[in-house]
Amino acid sequence: MKWKNDQAAWGWVSISLHWIMALMAIGLFLLGKYMMTLDYYHPLYQRLPDLHRSLGVLFALLLVLRLLWRWMNPLPVIQASPGERVLALLMHRLFYLVMATIVASGYLISTADGHPLALYGGLELPALVSGVDNLEDRAGAMHGFLTWLLAGMLVLHAAAALKHQYIDRDHSLSRMLGMYPGRREK
Repeated sequence: MKWKNDQAAWGWVSISLHWIMALMAIGLFLLGKYMMTLDYYHPLYQRLPDLHRSLGVLFALLLVLRLLWRWMNPLPVIQASPGERVLALLMHRLFYLVMATIVASGYLISTADGHPLALYGGLELPALVSGVDNLEDRAGAMHGFLTWLLAGMLVLHAAAALKHQYIDRDHSLSRMLGMYPGRREK
């Protein structure tokens, strides 16, 4: 498999970023929802938010890398009707926007009090915005809403991939798994 995209299929860098970020998004979602069930006296009450924030920053870095990689590589041809192609491109742009906004709102939740965002390993990200009334609550509401929106989008995305693979038989899922039968290695 090639490392870069071409007109026929995704390269292994795009495929790897796609699946790693999908698994991270699901894991961060489940971790975040679980954290909200813990009471103050639970032994993981302090530890899981640190893990969630650290993984969130890693997710943000992968998102930046993914956007740069996408900008520098051609998109494989979308094998669908013109309307489906437009819908697919809009949905992917919405994915990036929602993911970036989730990251930004998570950062604002953690730094709303003016303290830096502490990560595992002793790293800190400075608080860039503070002193805004109810910033933590407003960012938290946005973060919560957008995580549910992203979860719904992921379900729709998976359903569309299965529909294209098994009903339309256009190999969409095979291409994102790196198993596209029409690709020729050079």
